[in-house]
Amino acid sequence: MATDTAERGPYHILLVEDNPGDVELTREIIEESEHDASVVVVGDGEPAMMYLRQEGEYARADRPDLILLDLNLPMKDGLEVLKEMAADESLSTIPVMILTGTEAEESLLESYNIPVSRFSRKPIELSRFNDVVSWLDNPAAHRPIVAPPPPPPAPESKKRWWWPF
Repeated sequence: MATDTAERGPYHILLVEDNPGDVELTREIIEESEHDASVVVVGDGEPAMMYLRQEGEYARADRPDLILLDLNLPMKDGLEVLKEMAADESLSTIPVMILTGTEAEESLLESYNIPVSRFSRKPIELSRFNDVVSWLDNPAAHRPIVAPPPPPPAPESKKRWWWPF
């Protein structure tokens, strides 16, 4: 549980994850961490955006200090959430940690230069979580989320056929 080594708290964390097993493992790590943190869990991108915009049942929601975001969600995926956050100046400054399933997925996401705060493979490790929450205490290190870049255009065929008529 939280100890007096935490620099500040409580931290408000929004966990956007649809897998109950991953939710439980992440909650356990947060409880074991050295930081005082409260966690709100939503299972898809649409309720995540409602939470962030304080709409409906989330009208009194606290602004999260950190979002732990799974990309593979059933309806509105994590990339859509990132795009909507990037388009909203009030949301683009919230630190986001992308939760990935594999090292290959993490490498692929990094190669696209998706501008998020951090990446972590699931389940998140205690030391990694503690590092990220400690990093929250250094606002100068944060950068706003910007929309992911569009995919590069498909290469044109370099071979042309010309008939000399």
